[in-house]
Amino acid sequence: MKILLTGASGYIGSQLFPLLLEAGHHVYALTRQGKNLSIPSKFKTQVTFLQADLLDKSSLPILSDLDAAYYLVHSMSDDPKHFGELEEKSCNNFLSLIENTNVKQIIYLSGLHQGTSLSGHFRSRLHIEELLKTSTSNITIIRSSIIIGAGSASFKIIRDLVEKLPIMIAPRWLNTRCQPIAVSDVLYYLIEVLNQPKAFNKTLEIGGPDIRTFKEMLLTYAKLRGLRRWILTVPVLTPHLSSYWLYFVTKVNFSLASSLVESLKVESVVQDREIQRLFPHNCLTFEEAMRQAL
Repeated sequence: MKILLTGASGYIGSQLFPLLLEAGHHVYALTRQGKNLSIPSKFKTQVTFLQADLLDKSSLPILSDLDAAYYLVHSMSDDPKHFGELEEKSCNNFLSLIENTNVKQIIYLSGLHQGTSLSGHFRSRLHIEELLKTSTSNITIIRSSIIIGAGSASFKIIRDLVEKLPIMIAPRWLNTRCQPIAVSDVLYYLIEVLNQPKAFNKTLEIGGPDIRTFKEMLLTYAKLRGLRRWILTVPVLTPHLSSYWLYFVTKVNFSLASSLVESLKVESVVQDREIQRLFPHNCLTFEEAMRQAL
C-alpha cells in the first residue's frame, strides 16, 4: 500500500515509520525538516520524503496516488493560547492535501477522556475528529490513554519528578485515574487497523490492563528504581502554578506542561472495549510498560 505518514518525525510517527516499511508498504513521510529519518538501505526504495508544513498550505505537495493516511500531527507544545486554532488549520490543510487522492482510510490517534468538563486539549481533539469525519475517506479514530515509552512526555514527567524530588507537595490532580498503555501496544493497534474494513468509521478506545492514578504511577516508578518517595497532595496548587511546577522540575516546555496539566485533570479510562473484540491483544501491564521504557 501507498501510505501518507504525517508527523513522521514525531514520537509516535518515528516509531511507526519503520514498522510500515517492514510490512512492505511504500511510505510518503511528511515532515517539516524533510529527510531527517534514518532508514536501512534495503528500505530506501519504499520511502518518499515530503518536506512540508501543514500550517503552511503553500508548502504542501500535490499528491494523487495514495491508499491510506495517518494523521499524527498535534500542536500541544505550540502557542498554548492558540493551539486549538493551529490544530484546526493543520487538519484543514491535511484534508486539502488528500482530497484529490485515492485515500480509502484515515487513521487518527486522539486522546481518551471522560466527562463533559474537558480541557482545551481534549476539546481540540474532539474538534479534529469531527473535521476528519467530513472527508469522503473512511475514518478510524483511536483514542488512547496516557502513553508510556522512552521519550514520551508522560514518561519523562514521571521520571523527572521521581528522580529529582524525594518529597512532593503535589496538586490534587495526581489522584485522577487513567489507564496507561505501552507505546509498543499503541503501535500494534495503529498497524492492525490499517486497511481493515471492520475498523472503518469506528472510534476505538485503547488502554493497558491497569487503572492507576498519576500518584500511583509515580510511586510505582519509584519502586522500580529502588527509591523512597513521599507524596502529599494539596488542593491549593492552581493549574497555572502546577504548570510551573512541571516546567521547573521536568524537561517539558511550559506550553506542553500547561496542556498536560489541563488534560491530567480529566479521567482517561476505557469505557468501550470494542477494540478487544475486533483486534484481540494482551497489552503490557503498567509495570511491564515502565520496565520497557526504562
